[in-house]
Parts: sequence; C-alpha cells; structure tokens
Amino acid sequence: MAKSLAGTGILIYDETAAGLILTGSITNGTIPTTASIFASGARITDLSTGITYINSGTTATPSWQQSRISKSVALTAAQLIAMYATPVEIVPAVPGMAIIVDSVDFVITRTATAFTGGGAVAVQYNSTANGAGTATTATIASTVITGAAGTTKTARIPVVLSDVADASITGIGLYISNATAAFAAGTGTAVVTVGYHLI
Repeated sequence: MAKSLAGTGILIYDETAAGLILTGSITNGTIPTTASIFASGARITDLSTGITYINSGTTATPSWQQSRISKSVALTAAQLIAMYATPVEIVPAVPGMAIIVDSVDFVITRTATAFTGGGAVAVQYNSTANGAGTATTATIASTVITGAAGTTKTARIPVVLSDVADASITGIGLYISNATAAFAAGTGTAVVTVGYHLI
C-alpha cells in the first residue's frame, strides 16, 4: 500500500529494507535532493506530466535524470496516403517543454496492393504540410512505403539540433509527414514509435 512521505509531496510505492524509496510519485513537479531518502536508481514519476525520473546519483547525493519516454501511433493506409497534406500527430505538444527525439522506429506491413508515388518520410516538429517542418531524424526512403508485400522495420537516430530557436520547438508537437507528393493507392498499415525526453 502506498504511503506519503511527510512534507515532501511524495507518495511511496516501494522501498528498501533500510527504508530508502525505490519507487514513488509526485504531483508538484519537485523531487527533493535530500540525503538518505532515496535509493540509487530510485524511480519517481511526476503524475502532472507523466515523466519518470531516475536517481542516477547516490543515496547521499540524489541526481534526477529523466527516463526515456516512448509513444507509439498506428497509421492506417488512409493516413499514410494523406500525411503529405495532413501530417499525423505522433507526440502531442507539452506546454513549456521541448520534445527532444532520441529515436524513431517505423514498422510497416505492406500488402499485395502496393503504395505508389510519395516522397521521403520524416517525423518533424509541427504540422507543417509536405514534410516541411523542422526535422528530428534523417528521412525514411519512400521505397520503405512502396515496397513489396511484407513487414519491415526501419530505425532512425536523431539529427543534431544546434542553436535552434526556442519558439520553433518548445510547446510544439511531433508529426509524421512526407515530402514531394502524396502516396497513392495501396493498402497496409504502419506503427511509428518515438523515443524522446523533454527539456
């Protein structure tokens, strides 16, 4: 049974035999760095944002780092075809925070009715049409969409974001779109998974 840690706003779910917190939650966005409260590796989830923090320091000197967050979205054939003009939201905007991509995984299951046309696919900041938003990773070749029947997996690592204007990424969601032209015809489905952290 969960219990509260007096004066901290922390709800404790699990602790060590010595009484150090292993898992817990907060709602006020502040995790204390007081000595002798948390085990090394303790995980605290901020229920107001859904972000989990890990104590990468010691019991004497806690140091809180965000755990990787992951979001998966299934895409229909209709969405794959329309995402050139109507990008599909993958990760909703987090007010006051920038979503920094750690990885993008794309799994597509193509059928005998192949997709045609289209251009390179990318996960981007904002819902800018035609894949013209600020890129988060290298693009995925259009041939990944238009290939033969079967299921394939594609992984992308993030591009380097350097000196990017705060207003162009803070409080802005991530969307998937493609450049050049819309995909046409075709059936099949895909799942895109974005691993990310917030700053």
